[in-house]
Amino acid sequence: MAESTPLQRSESLNGSVFSICGRVLNCGAITALAVVNALLFLQLQAVTYKVADEQNQLDELKDKLKTQQNQTIIVQEKVEEEHDLTVIHMGGTFVLITCLITMFHMTTHLNKWNEPIVQTKIIAILWMSPIYGVASFSSLVYPVAHEYMMIIKDFYEAYCIYQFLSFLIAVLGRGDRDAVVNVLASHADHLKPPYKFLNCFYHPPPEQSNRAMSNAVLLECQILAMQFVFLRPFTSILNFIIDVMEQYTCTHKENDDDESDADISNQLAFFASPKFVVVMIQNVSVFFAFAGLLKFYHAVHEDLQWCQPFSKFLCIKGVVFMTFWQGLAISIFFHFRQPEGHSLDGDDDVVDDDKHHQADPAQTIQNILICLEMLFFALAHWCVFPKEEWEEGYRRKQLPSVGIGFKDFVSDVNMVLDSSKASRATKKMKKEGLEAIPTTENEYTDGELVMGDTEIA
Repeated sequence: MAESTPLQRSESLNGSVFSICGRVLNCGAITALAVVNALLFLQLQAVTYKVADEQNQLDELKDKLKTQQNQTIIVQEKVEEEHDLTVIHMGGTFVLITCLITMFHMTTHLNKWNEPIVQTKIIAILWMSPIYGVASFSSLVYPVAHEYMMIIKDFYEAYCIYQFLSFLIAVLGRGDRDAVVNVLASHADHLKPPYKFLNCFYHPPPEQSNRAMSNAVLLECQILAMQFVFLRPFTSILNFIIDVMEQYTCTHKENDDDESDADISNQLAFFASPKFVVVMIQNVSVFFAFAGLLKFYHAVHEDLQWCQPFSKFLCIKGVVFMTFWQGLAISIFFHFRQPEGHSLDGDDDVVDDDKHHQADPAQTIQNILICLEMLFFALAHWCVFPKEEWEEGYRRKQLPSVGIGFKDFVSDVNMVLDSSKASRATKKMKKEGLEAIPTTENEYTDGELVMGDTEIA
């Protein structure tokens, strides 16, 4: 083989050096990449452990929040239970006192049972306050029974209206219908003819004589009040059935129309709904009942003046009017105060499931107010239905007027002013050179002073 030249040996030496340097560089790069990967892996593991630790802390915080929320809900439920119990205790206390006062009032009439026919009507009227109070208290304890209690209250309202008419008739006749007819016949000139659509009930016909006219008017008043007793509970039951059907329909009805169009259609649909017809029948029945009652009262009010029937009527109808308008005002107030779509729990499904088991705030306030007001009406009944009215030789007591002495104060002020005027007049006469005659207190009256032969005002 031929020996290599020096040039060739230098080239091979340079090639080996370059290859060795490349290998060293490759090893260094690989080592650097391995170190970088190890560092990244360690950082990734540290971040993973940190995230896991923070996640555990978040889970602990969530558990604490849930525990606090549950405790808050439990506290709120306890507060609501305490509030409900407080309301129930208050209402029960008022109703208990009302019942005790009414029972004691009834006992006073039973001990002085001088006019059984009249006092029986009074006892029936006195039951109004306890029945209203117990019905409202039952609605507080069992909110789902509210509608049933309303039916009972409506029936007894109508029954009390008729009992009041029977009370007036009993006061006039003491059980003798002919005596009442004679009283009406004495006012025959002022009696309005009875309604002709009730002619089938009149016997004898009202055109026959004044007595027949009076008998027909009395029968007419009784029929008009009696129809209210039958129609009032009937319309209340119909209203209850219609409300239940409307709630069922609204719950299962899928409404895909625009809300504004639906609201307008619902408002207009009310006037064509069965409930509107029932309300109109109820209002017509109330009108005829009070028309008959007022017709009888205006015919014989002079004969009944001694027992003050108007104050008795106010105590009866005041219960109904106050509770009705009071409930309407409370409902309107809560209707405008509550935002649309607002619910206390924020969950409409929960509200829909529990709405039959939770009391409406307006309904609760109305019931507690009625429990309180019946106490005052029981006291009012005590005053306007005294037992002394039915004792022999009764005369209405003329109570002295209660005042603050303002009339006497005005009289004293006038006396001081008159004395001042008389003093100025005396001084004026002295300045003019006239001699004033000594006067006594009887010689000047109402600002006039007599001096000699001259009268000075």
